[in-house]
Amino acid sequence: MPVRPKTFAVVLFVVSAVVATACGGVRSPDPALTSPTARSEDPPPPSSAPPDKVTLTSSTVAWETYQYETTRFGTIAPGSYDGQTRSSQTFETWVLENEYLVVTLLPEFGGRILSIVYKPTGHEQLYQNPVGVPYQIDTNVFYFNWLMVYGGIFPTFPEPEHGKTWFAPWRFEVVEDTPTSVTVAMSFVDETDHPFVPSQYDGSATGLELTYMVTLTSGRAAVDVEVVIDNPTDETASFEYWTNATLAPGSEPGDTRTGADAEIVAPVDLIRIPSYWEGIAAQEEPTGLIDVYRFDRLRRFGNWSDLGIAYAFPDMGGAGFWGVIDHMSGEGIFRIADNSITPGLKIWTWGYPQTADIDPQAGPNEARPYIELWAGLTREFFTPTKIGPGEVIRFDETYAPTVGLENVTHANRDVLVDLSVADGQVTADVFGLHPGQSVSALLTLAGQAIYEGEIAFDPGGAASLGAGIPDGGTGALRLELTDTAGSLLFEGVLGLDDA
Repeated sequence: MPVRPKTFAVVLFVVSAVVATACGGVRSPDPALTSPTARSEDPPPPSSAPPDKVTLTSSTVAWETYQYETTRFGTIAPGSYDGQTRSSQTFETWVLENEYLVVTLLPEFGGRILSIVYKPTGHEQLYQNPVGVPYQIDTNVFYFNWLMVYGGIFPTFPEPEHGKTWFAPWRFEVVEDTPTSVTVAMSFVDETDHPFVPSQYDGSATGLELTYMVTLTSGRAAVDVEVVIDNPTDETASFEYWTNATLAPGSEPGDTRTGADAEIVAPVDLIRIPSYWEGIAAQEEPTGLIDVYRFDRLRRFGNWSDLGIAYAFPDMGGAGFWGVIDHMSGEGIFRIADNSITPGLKIWTWGYPQTADIDPQAGPNEARPYIELWAGLTREFFTPTKIGPGEVIRFDETYAPTVGLENVTHANRDVLVDLSVADGQVTADVFGLHPGQSVSALLTLAGQAIYEGEIAFDPGGAASLGAGIPDGGTGALRLELTDTAGSLLFEGVLGLDDA
């Protein structure tokens, strides 16, 4: 994990008042806003950004939850949750928009990217819970002894299992606002001391500062994030960091359920399923290693016969991407990052059969139809890392929708590719994150060209190229994409023995 000199330029403020709000009576729903039929507002219509420009606007979102109150320690106040009464909360949001994306940020509830709408299809890529349900109250599972899912993409720290910050307000700041690029920062200082945490957690404050910087650039069909973890104290701190991505690609805004044909796409062969998740473990082939299985059937959401957790084993192996493709809509959403820094991949779902037709309005059932993928600085929950005094850890994430890809074998911040071989034919399906860009494609086998041509990136689908394998051809397949300036945009290799 790289530790770099402290060069972060955005001013971070101690948010003791904000933390006190989050962890000392977080948010009691206003009875005056009670609306038993209210649902989350739809994202802004995908039509307001001028061509070739990025806009930043303020908005609001209303979220209905079962009513609850919290103590000054962030726990559910006794008797405040009856599992029947509901109320609506209205949060301030910030909306980034360019030609291809509408990205809604919610700093006020967990510092999250709440929504990513891909404008060429009009579809949502992230899950949003229509009705929030507090659950696992006083069961000693989570840090505050309860949890409630809203969805989106959000950082969790400095403890495992959603950490301390998932329902806290984060500071919001505009870092850059130009016609071609907007960067904003959501930040949080861990000053939370909780003397009554379950025994697996450390209740004390670390003093760590976390900033989640989100950038949208004109002409780019992806959201770029920089995560900055700063230890301004004089002590080494032990902590965990995970990014939780709650995914539902190709779904309809306002109805973001994930279907059975959604597939987890991650270049890992093995997963570890803790022994207490027997239901999902029964779906996979054992390897002979304790709790380790082949990763096969559980790639498809429809095969999750029960809720459960799986981890990439032993980790992501340095592979630079993971995501979900919904094969019904043909759309996907991918996280592209240096996973030598974030080697952990945790997979969670509530299971498919019990969530396929769930009606969130029917009662306080917390199960929901989505796929959670988590990226961690460590391999599994409850395996902390350390950051020394004055040190800063930073890494980048890119979140990219795709259209028309059945699989992804290679990815970088500009291109996602499905490179495959079948029946003596090489096929490369290419989805570029700068739509309209033309590139030169060169496909070689053992250094000999078997395809040369031009392709253009289309926001509506993947470009496809192919070539036959010469008789007796062996060796490495190499795909190179070069932009009009002659710069190498992408390089990917596939061994014929791997195909």
